[in-house]
Amino acid sequence: MNKDFLQLLMDRTGFPDEAKAAYNRDADKLDPAAMDGAIEFFYENDFDIGLVTPLIDEMAESSGVSVHTVWGLFLAFAAERAHKDYIAAGISEQVFFDTFADLRYKTVECMTNKGVFGTFVQFWYPIFYRCDIVKLGRLEYETITYDHPAREVAGITLRPGQKVLNIHIPSSGEPFDLNARLQSYKLAYDFFKDLRGEGPLVCVCHSWLLYPEYRRVLGDSSNIISFQDDFTILEIDDGAFQDAWRVFGPAAEGPTEQLPEDTSMQRVFKKHLLSGGKNGSALGVLVFDGERLLK
Repeated sequence: MNKDFLQLLMDRTGFPDEAKAAYNRDADKLDPAAMDGAIEFFYENDFDIGLVTPLIDEMAESSGVSVHTVWGLFLAFAAERAHKDYIAAGISEQVFFDTFADLRYKTVECMTNKGVFGTFVQFWYPIFYRCDIVKLGRLEYETITYDHPAREVAGITLRPGQKVLNIHIPSSGEPFDLNARLQSYKLAYDFFKDLRGEGPLVCVCHSWLLYPEYRRVLGDSSNIISFQDDFTILEIDDGAFQDAWRVFGPAAEGPTEQLPEDTSMQRVFKKHLLSGGKNGSALGVLVFDGERLLK
């Protein structure tokens, strides 16, 4: 339970001062031996969140610290070993800290949604500790195995079992326009040259941001719709608006009529929901040759 590393991580990833103060205060309430034991157990058991959950719950109960905060601190302290693993894998320290800035994004989201600094999406993080994800510019890239039917897109054939990159869009607050995305794709094209060989960069993304119905909601000038245009849509999944919390925060759990209208996105989505509009997500594939998006 290295508090010097905790401070370094928070400094390098831009934690807000109030979050730093809260983490330092609550870290002092935890049993260092219990935290170190939980981290060791985490690494020994292939980063299984389910297995480590009772240990986190026990630390929260014995210390009086919110379980969300204990999860946030656990993931931050556990990143010390991941830092060494990223460096050993030939990944630069800058890319490591850019990647683990995701802990900051989720910490701020937790304050917005739960009223404390920490995380409530701990299930998302094992891929970070396996060194299977990096943030390059605006976007995060996770190495995965393609497990959908074979498809031909832009002259390349996607086959089941093929290694591809899965794009994630962190809530970093950074620009999300086409130029920012192209810069990220170029960084990924260079970074993953061993994965792509002599071919183009091939990425997939499954997200509510790709749901075609939202073009009608947001309009063609939206960066979200511009992001959709980077992809060839392969599958569309209609269903509930499970990501409503990303738009409305904790108010998403209440009646639709009472959803806030503080932002333009909140206003258009509230109108969409009240009118019975369709919701869902979509799977898309992006092909980039180092300069251009191919369709």
